[in-house]
Amino acid sequence: MGDEATAVDRPGRHRQEGLPLSYAQQGMWFLERLAGRTLYADPMTFRLVGELDTAALHGSIEELVRRHEALRTRFPVVDGGPVQYVSQDAAVPLPLTDLTALDPKEREAEAARFLDADLGEPFDLAHGPVIRAALIRLAPREHIVRITTHHLVSDAWSWWSVLFRELERLYTARVHGLPSPLPPVETHYAAFVRWQRDWLEGPVYPGQLAYWRKTLAGVAPLPELSLAEPTAGRSEDSPVTRWLTFPQPLYDRLREISRREHVTLYMLLLTAFKQVLRRYVPGDDILVATRGGFRSRVEFERAVGFFVNVLPLRTRVPETADFRELLHDVRRNLIGVYANRDVPYERLMAELGLKRRGFRSVTNVCVSFQSTPEVPPALEGLDVTLINHPDPFSGYDLDLGFYEEDGALRALLTHRRAQYDDAAAARLLDDLHQALLAASHALRPAAVDGPRARPPFQEKEDV
Repeated sequence: MGDEATAVDRPGRHRQEGLPLSYAQQGMWFLERLAGRTLYADPMTFRLVGELDTAALHGSIEELVRRHEALRTRFPVVDGGPVQYVSQDAAVPLPLTDLTALDPKEREAEAARFLDADLGEPFDLAHGPVIRAALIRLAPREHIVRITTHHLVSDAWSWWSVLFRELERLYTARVHGLPSPLPPVETHYAAFVRWQRDWLEGPVYPGQLAYWRKTLAGVAPLPELSLAEPTAGRSEDSPVTRWLTFPQPLYDRLREISRREHVTLYMLLLTAFKQVLRRYVPGDDILVATRGGFRSRVEFERAVGFFVNVLPLRTRVPETADFRELLHDVRRNLIGVYANRDVPYERLMAELGLKRRGFRSVTNVCVSFQSTPEVPPALEGLDVTLINHPDPFSGYDLDLGFYEEDGALRALLTHRRAQYDDAAAARLLDDLHQALLAASHALRPAAVDGPRARPPFQEKEDV
């Protein structure tokens, strides 16, 4: 096996055969195999202004790879199926593209072309590596750094809550010529894979599976939304993102309603969006997906890997539904879903005999909520800002994410131009805004009810 270590199923334990993939990894691996190309690149891109210590940055990235087994994993096919092995090699090249000789306007355009091309670079999962990095120099004191992993080995929590926080401390130490201040990693992703396999053989699994059998009995895939004709000439995977920033008075009212109704803000937002979807589909059986996680166990909080699980959210939404009643139906649904969230979605699909339609599962719409701040790494002597980019492949025709941070509430809608045009996406967000505005007045105490003037909202599109 060359420089590969034997596969690890928990820290300190090795075995000669490859470790199985988690169920979420299996689903992702299968879809990429079906597509014949890399779909699930997970890029992070930052602009760095100030005196960059390139050697310290490079060494810090390689130290992250040395620390976390997931970042040193490869996925060969053995006996017809994928397995994972952990390599000892932590080397990650950091090639420099110097654009300082170009005109300032040309630098930004060339950097954008470089980043687009990098996003399309495939990963060789069988041989690795599953992480790459690149550095662009725009000026002596201005750089762009791109670090890309394959989603098989990372998720949002891995980046924002683990890797970037460690990168901060590693970079500071290296700038000052000090050794790593970080303690050894206690738990690796392999431990989660073993836990998941053991859990599925344990006493809790049958009860959770029974919940899902009852909840999804007779479910039919959510029909294609009647939004607009597909835009001709666009690739199916061409993503477009559109932001909506909710007015502060509306956001404040929604938070107050959430407290008064004993629901989370996500429950309130999800209810309004389901009401909107009801206008675009026949029937009242509204099924969407949300992203849950397997990090409910404390030992996995500091582990790097793909811990995301898909959770189906099914609600009956009558055309004349009372919003408060619907809200509490959604509340009961979400409480049950999260209490039974450990059943892997891929295993659930198989157990219930639900089949994918190409890349689609039982729904083509995903709704998620993000309250963990996406704080860029604080690198000593540098002003660091995130460069946003569309998700290369969401897996859903419509993917709506709500973000609560810095005292504001925003929504990000990612859609496929091959499926829905820009005007349709804008209309959907406007319908959502109006539904939340109507709900804020319908659930507002009469004593403090005020004018119902429609507040403006801010909107931005990134293609």
